[in-house]
Amino acid sequence: MNRRTAVKNLAFMAGAAALLPACSPERKAEPKASIPLKHLEVSASQEKLLAEVCETIVPKTDTPGAKELGVHLYVLKMLDDCCAKKEQQAFLAGMAQLEAAAKQQYARPFAVCSAQQKLKMLQTIEQQKADSGGLASFYHTAKRLTVAGYTTSKYFLTTQIVYELVPGRYNGYFPIKNIKSPNHRNGQS
Repeated sequence: MNRRTAVKNLAFMAGAAALLPACSPERKAEPKASIPLKHLEVSASQEKLLAEVCETIVPKTDTPGAKELGVHLYVLKMLDDCCAKKEQQAFLAGMAQLEAAAKQQYARPFAVCSAQQKLKMLQTIEQQKADSGGLASFYHTAKRLTVAGYTTSKYFLTTQIVYELVPGRYNGYFPIKNIKSPNHRNGQS
């Protein structure tokens, strides 16, 4: 056997040894969130849970709900970009506590609960103070960011409350004969 063949076989075996553990069926990592995040490690199931929380806060009626507008993605992005590490960790811990509370109270995950059960859980949490930590901190942060995300969405600003960059538009073609002087209103000429 020559040296070239030995080096090639050694490189092949090293590559196979590095690749094999990743191919084992026992080690299935949960998929990550659908948007890239720099500081948060959020799984797809956590993203789904957050989407359900946002949808419970702003449900779909005759207008689109928070989930349909992707408000949960806005919440994740704002949390990732604008919140301190401590607040991010508290948010993720509160999210885990919500899931555990739903499983304890209804024997199923929050996402599978009925709309009334979800609403009841969130109303109970809302009565707690935000600074009490954990679940209440998660809920109040999620609610604040959900409302901000919904009210600044393209849908909301173009169909619900039409945003005007400069209110009181200037009409340069307004006929001068339609302008009445202040004295004209009082019956004076």
